[in-house]
Amino acid sequence: MDTALPQVFCAPELRTVVVCDHLVMLDLRAGEYLVLDEVGTAMWQWLLAPDAHDITAMSAAFEVPAAVFATDAAQFGREQIDAGRLLLQPRAERSESVAAPLKQPSVARAWRERALADRYLHRGFAGAYRRTTTLVPDDTMRPERAPLRGVIRAFVTALNLYPAHAAPLDCLPRSLALTRLLRVCGWPAQHVIGVAMYPFEAHAWVEVKGVPILEGSTYVR
Repeated sequence: MDTALPQVFCAPELRTVVVCDHLVMLDLRAGEYLVLDEVGTAMWQWLLAPDAHDITAMSAAFEVPAAVFATDAAQFGREQIDAGRLLLQPRAERSESVAAPLKQPSVARAWRERALADRYLHRGFAGAYRRTTTLVPDDTMRPERAPLRGVIRAFVTALNLYPAHAAPLDCLPRSLALTRLLRVCGWPAQHVIGVAMYPFEAHAWVEVKGVPILEGSTYVR
């Protein structure tokens, strides 16, 4: 078996974070999570660091012969390349940022954003995520933007009127809708997805300047 290890690069549509020595991957194209165990995580990091391809050290760490580790790492790399998670050539993520027109908040606008989030997610996660995160607020932060408290109040009122059948387990469409509403109202909202490993749990929420909106800080932490 060929154990050659070419230089590889992480696909730009992939979001990764190491949690408790496990690599958690979110594929924005498919809207799917994948969690690698400790061995898979070590191989992933090793493959992305060509200058650190020390087979002897890695085989010693996992207590296997160097030839076995080299073969397993090469097979793992090919599997990730075939899945589109690793690339043989670097590819930048397309920049599709669109300036958000400054709007004033209203219950009707907030309700519409919540309904659109459900519609977009029904068509697929990648498209829904892109529609939300490519919309950026005016960098000048013009003084005529609506107060943050007013935007949040309109959104909460709209949630009380919206027939969300999955509530309260609707954090993804709810957070996407709030992110988009805040951005069109001039606020630099960030959509955040958090993961806990034991037991596995994922949650989505919104932050403005690092402060969670409509979320308890203890739960987010």
